[in-house]
Amino acid sequence: MYEAFITNIVNNIFHVIWFYNLVLEPKHHKRKTLFITVLTGIVMQLIILISAQLGLPKRIFFVSAYLLTAIVFGSVFLFLLSASNPLKAVFLISSYYCLWTFIYGLISLATHTVAGAGGFAVWGLRIGLNFLFLFLYRRFFKQTLLRLYRQMQSGCGMTACISSLTFVMMTILLFYNEYHKDKNAAHIFIMTLCYLFMLIVHMLLFYFMAQANHAHQLRLMQMHEQLLKAQMEAYEKIERNARQTRHDFRHHNMVVMELAERQDYKNILQYLAEYERIEDEKFDRKFSKNYAVNSLISAYMRKAQQRGIAMSAEIRLDKTLGVSDVDLVSIFSNILENAVNGCARVTTARRIGIVAQQKNAMILLKCENSCADDIHFCNGIPQSKDHEGIGVESILNIVEKYSGDVHFTAENGIFCCSVLLRNCSHFEN
Repeated sequence: MYEAFITNIVNNIFHVIWFYNLVLEPKHHKRKTLFITVLTGIVMQLIILISAQLGLPKRIFFVSAYLLTAIVFGSVFLFLLSASNPLKAVFLISSYYCLWTFIYGLISLATHTVAGAGGFAVWGLRIGLNFLFLFLYRRFFKQTLLRLYRQMQSGCGMTACISSLTFVMMTILLFYNEYHKDKNAAHIFIMTLCYLFMLIVHMLLFYFMAQANHAHQLRLMQMHEQLLKAQMEAYEKIERNARQTRHDFRHHNMVVMELAERQDYKNILQYLAEYERIEDEKFDRKFSKNYAVNSLISAYMRKAQQRGIAMSAEIRLDKTLGVSDVDLVSIFSNILENAVNGCARVTTARRIGIVAQQKNAMILLKCENSCADDIHFCNGIPQSKDHEGIGVESILNIVEKYSGDVHFTAENGIFCCSVLLRNCSHFEN
């Protein structure tokens, strides 16, 4: 029991070090994060010390300490240390636990020890392997993982689920190894293959994360391409209309002069009012000082009119924002695309109303549209039947990126999406 207790102290010291380094998006500043992590290690060690005084059998003590450590450190990381999406945090925790279990099992196989206990050989291996993997993580993988972690926009649930199941399987293998007395060459070979397989699973998960990020970047590029195409079309339309106006201006003057000679002032006013109306229809309205948003709103305004949807927009945004144009275009286009699709399912009067304004350090966005009555929600998030719901997921990810808030409702045939973004430029650094 004494050797197991020392081994547990070594474990908890490295848990503190690892969890402090694993907080990629911390809730608190570094000192507070370190304080919470160290305090968790101390409390965990006190619990183990009290448990050791109960005189539990070695194997029972091992299982209890193993599971309790996983639960306590995992809960503290998820609820107190990490500000990330919970699914991302679960993925990170379970990935570390898989590494922890891999080290645990590898040492047990190499030293033929049970219940993780042992002398200087076990302690030396634990310290050496932990420092080795910690060095590799900080030197080669942390920045890459941080980039993938922040950019990952989809598939978080799947990666978290697979990683968690992998940890469960590795735990079962660990317990099997501890209770398997005959550790011959065949047993060691099979266990090593199983651990390598679990390692390959996590390599594939990281590859999937990278591919998912590439797919997300491709979607953003396609969205920008569509926006640029809409802007080019808008420029061409403005140029055509300007040429036509210049060409027709002489004819309009002749009409006005003819009416003026007859002193038909009433018809002059009517003609000029009609002329102004026609000229206004030739050019896109200016909804916002932000040209990217203005072009996007104009494009969706035309799209709504083509489908017989009444659309109004009240956009009050400055040219320079702490929120990037990329994210603004993404969130506006996803909201409006969902609104147009929602109106398409309605047979009665269809309308879309979008309001956006910048207030101090916040951007407030609200969109209401006609909708059917069969919209289903899960934890406040609308669930899509006809498509994958990537639009809603993209909105949620951008809101998370800017530490904002989003609220969806559907009442009396009106669907409402309210978004708050914190207009802080440091999120882009």
